[in-house]
Parts: sequence; structure tokens; C-alpha cells
Amino acid sequence: MKIIVKVLQGQEQTLEVTGQTPVLKVKEQLTKLLGIPANQQKLLLTGRPLTDDKCLCDYPSIKDGTKLNLIVKQETSPTAKPLSSKPDKVWEHDLSILREAAYKFLRDFYTESETQRIVNEFSKEFVRSVSTLSLDDYERIATSCLEEERSS
Repeated sequence: MKIIVKVLQGQEQTLEVTGQTPVLKVKEQLTKLLGIPANQQKLLLTGRPLTDDKCLCDYPSIKDGTKLNLIVKQETSPTAKPLSSKPDKVWEHDLSILREAAYKFLRDFYTESETQRIVNEFSKEFVRSVSTLSLDDYERIATSCLEEERSS
């Protein structure tokens, strides 16, 4: 079967594969074609990453003509900043606004210490949830917001 791999902001490549082809072998084929090391490739199927040790047949929606997206990850260096579950400075202000709103709402129902604990746990869970969203999730959220704007 043939699959199409679309490089994010780049070209498309058509690859000849079988259902038994491991994802890592697909990445190796792409390395030969594009010169991108396999460890810097992330293949996505509808916004969800494919796992290197699985075969294409482990993903039932992959069939002849399926289009996968390829994201090129930056090479990690010893001085690279590790990923953390803490919010970036860019949206730290927005999180503080959310925390403040939650605090104002909850303080009427709970003691001061309970309110602080609930807000802290809520914030941790919020950051964890947002950090695990896929590209598809972001697209669904954006589409929903746009449809809501149009209807109002």
C-alpha cells in the first residue's frame, strides 16, 4: 500500500509500505529521502503520534492512501531546557487570572485553607490537561469557538 507523508510546512512524500511495516522503518525510509534523522521525526495520524515499536497494522485507520503528518523535532543538546509541566511565562498571566476567578468563586463555600488547596490542585490538573492536548484537540476547540462566534 502507499501512504503519503506530509512534512509540516514542507513537501509530501509517497512511501510504499505494508501493514506489517514498523513505524521505525517508515522513519528510516524518510531519513533516506529527506535526510532527517529518525530520532528527530514525529509521525502523526489525525494529530496523534505513532509509536516506533508498533506496526502500521496496529493503527486500523491506516490504509492505502492515508496521509500522515511529519513534525521535525529539534535536536536536543546538553544545554537545552528540559520540558516541564509548569506553564510558560507566555500564559502564566492567564493561569493567574483563572486561579483568581476560581478562588473568588470557591471562597464562599470553603474555608481559606480548603479554597487554596482546591485552587492549587485545580491549577495542576488544568496545566496537565492542557499539556496533553493533541493537534486534533486544538483544532476541535478552535472550530467550536469559531462556530460559537458566528452564531452569536
